Amino acid sequence: MDRGTSADVRESGGGRAGTYPHGQRCPDGADRAEALRLAAVRDWVDLTRPPPLELQAVVRLARRVTGAPHAVVNVIDEHLQRQLAADGCERGECAREDSMCHYALRAGGLVHAPDARRDVRFAANPWVDGRLGAVRSYTSAPLVTPEGLSLGTLCVFGEEPRELSAQQRADLADLAHLVVGVFARERAARLEAESAAALRLAQQTAGTARALQTALLPRRLPSTRAVTLTSRYLPGTDGVDVGGDFYDAVRTDDALVLVMGDVQGHSTAAAAAMGQVRTAVHAYVNEGHDPSTVLERTNRLVQDLEGDLFATCCLVRLDERTGEVVVASAGHPPPLRFTPGHVEELDVEPGPPLGVQEETVYTEARHRLPGAARLLLYTDGIAEWARGGPLDGWDTVATTLGAHADEDAGALADRLLAPVAHVRADDAALLLVDYTGPASGALEARLLLPADPRAVAVARDYLRATLDRWDLAETADAAELVVSELVTNAVVHVGSGAALTLRHDAGLARLSVGVDDTSTSHPRPRDGGEDALGGRGMHIVDVVADRWWVAPHGDGKTVWADLLTA
Repeated sequence: MDRGTSADVRESGGGRAGTYPHGQRCPDGADRAEALRLAAVRDWVDLTRPPPLELQAVVRLARRVTGAPHAVVNVIDEHLQRQLAADGCERGECAREDSMCHYALRAGGLVHAPDARRDVRFAANPWVDGRLGAVRSYTSAPLVTPEGLSLGTLCVFGEEPRELSAQQRADLADLAHLVVGVFARERAARLEAESAAALRLAQQTAGTARALQTALLPRRLPSTRAVTLTSRYLPGTDGVDVGGDFYDAVRTDDALVLVMGDVQGHSTAAAAAMGQVRTAVHAYVNEGHDPSTVLERTNRLVQDLEGDLFATCCLVRLDERTGEVVVASAGHPPPLRFTPGHVEELDVEPGPPLGVQEETVYTEARHRLPGAARLLLYTDGIAEWARGGPLDGWDTVATTLGAHADEDAGALADRLLAPVAHVRADDAALLLVDYTGPASGALEARLLLPADPRAVAVARDYLRATLDRWDLAETADAAELVVSELVTNAVVHVGSGAALTLRHDAGLARLSVGVDDTSTSHPRPRDGGEDALGGRGMHIVDVVADRWWVAPHGDGKTVWADLLTA
């Protein structure tokens, strides 16, 4: 059925005023608003395919709840009112300038005309005055997207005057929301299919590169109780040369270390260097080194590689129990933490890329994730599609993250990569991190100790006071033995200051005791006789603790011991 605006309206995209149906003047900016509406129609409704079958059930229900003889779902584009589903009449199309529903969209909200012949809005419409039809009763509810843009209407009409009750009008509005929901589902499926098609094309175009690069990347990433990782990688489509983007995740005794890097260049040499760099980083992390030390040692390795290649790299060490994050960067963009409507960098002072400067010292930045959090690590290929330059690309990435922060990780990763599928000149890699938050009841305390034998007594007093506060007094005797021996090793045998760290994880019923010192040598327990001169302390730790281990860092190490608390 129907139509309704003047043919004088023009979709020029400019600011000219147009005319509404029947000579009413459009305000300035109406053309721009209409351009936005038409863009939404093209985005939400695929008019080249058969309409969803659910629409037919909706129009049948609309007739039933309103008692009207006819019901129609309309979408209104630049030129036509297109009927996607109709009940009580044949589907068809009509010119937009004749459409009653197009005029109704201009009015905004639900429109109800019990007798259109007596309604000044519709009396001169050709569907009412007999030129095209004999409509008397007419009611329409707009099909409005969440952004407030009208796609068309769900309307009911008849050849006799008819008043709809408030409940009937409300039911019609509810059914209009249902129609938009059908469109939303179809749109999501279409976008997913388009994204999948884009990824398939990219895979076919760069099949050789992907095969080689994939062989050099980790086959699987670790998942833990608190962390789920989602990764994506796409090779550049300009030629078949492989690139050097890489990512990794390494589970250590007390943390999860995330790695994102980019070796300069697009060649087999770059790919080979990438494999060496990733392997080196993985090995140094497995040895227990902190992020800055890993970068320092890898920097020396890259300088020994043939050629003039260099690499950027970012490491993130996440303590899942406490939410502490340690970040170090060698010329790589920092990770992004994002929530709905908000994106922030985990600030870190970046050092030079790996392989550029000898004996570089990389700094670390510490952050705390007090609850559930989402992080993104990425390479600069993610933003290459922004023709205006990298800054435009970063802004676009941030906008996408903020707008879709609640989306499933896989869908969000595909959304971030979809724009680069056809136009990228560089590799693109990302790692999405979903962290559930610190363990319930996780506690931490830390005390700096001087290089003085009296520090042992200070550490014991601090331990007992802390465990009393944490209601762990029953663990104090065993913990005091461990603390005494570890602090003694640090301040007496090593001769350095120390730092005592206490962590309690109620969920795991575990107390962790850590002591930092400046020695790189590892202690060894020795079960010696009465004449043994050393090693007894670590033998005591070995007997009392559930387990112990050493975590080396750039200027020393941390000796950790775990005690069960239940």
